[in-house]
Formats: sequence, structure tokens, C-alpha cells
Amino acid sequence: MTASIGVARPSRLSVRASLGAVLGGSLDGEGRAYDIGPGFVVGASIAKQWVRGDWFLAGSFSVAASRTTTTESVPGAPRETLVAVDVARAGITAGRTFGPVSPYVLARAFGGPVFWELDAMDVGGTDVHHYQLGAGASVTTGSLSVLLDVSALGEQAASIGFALRL
Repeated sequence: MTASIGVARPSRLSVRASLGAVLGGSLDGEGRAYDIGPGFVVGASIAKQWVRGDWFLAGSFSVAASRTTTTESVPGAPRETLVAVDVARAGITAGRTFGPVSPYVLARAFGGPVFWELDAMDVGGTDVHHYQLGAGASVTTGSLSVLLDVSALGEQAASIGFALRL
């Protein structure tokens, strides 16, 4: 869960900062299971949108980092630190506006290291997939927009967002 604040210029260039929470989860690998504890996420992004009639194209670039802890799912296991960094995430969305609804397709590429302390040793790694392909839609009514974004190929993710224009 994240909250963002940003500014959109008349040139359709926008800048945004985000702060959020990791609420939990799980990790499995090599016959071991780990619970992911609460943590935080910070990020910053810049985006540019181009519009031609009802059609739009948007490009974005962002950086982000998260920090949380993991605990192996066995009694008495120690809590270990897990840090993930998106050094660079570039994306493109393209779609068409139909009144208040704007469906789109998306492609994103990213890369960054993951640092994990496991069994008192520093372990480094990276994402299994360095891309996302998917689709989404936004619905705008007045100053409120609702966004649904689903990435089905590569890194799989689904998100829902709300934006209020002040």
C-alpha cells in the first residue's frame, strides 16, 4: 500500500513521490519457506503523456526501494533484513479515451538488486523477470480517478489506485 503526491504540468509532464508500507507476504525457495514482515517502500517518478485526439501514449521512469524483514517458518528462527531496489524502471502505456473510461496496454522494464541477510550471510540477487506486460483502465468522474492495472506476463502484479485532483 502506497500514497503518492505529485504535480502535473500543463505540458503533461508529471513528477511524483511515493511512500508506502509492505504489509507482509511469503517467500519460498530451495525447500525453505519465509514469512515477510512489515516494512516500507519509497519511490520517485517522472512521466510524460502525449495526446492525439482520443488516443494517448505515456512514458515513465522511476526509482524505488523497499526494506522489510523475513523469518523462516520454523520455531525460533531469527529475523533477517531484506532490501530490494529498483534502480531503473521504465514504462510505456498506450490507449484510447471513451468518455470517462480510458483502457490501455502497458509494457515496463526494470532492474535492481535484492539484498538479503540469510543465515548470517549477505545474499545478493535480482528479480526473476525484468519486465511486465499487461493492461489496465482508468475511470474519471469530476476530480476523482480510479485506476486498475494488471500485469499478466513477466512480473505478475495487480493494483488499484485512486487519484484526487486538487
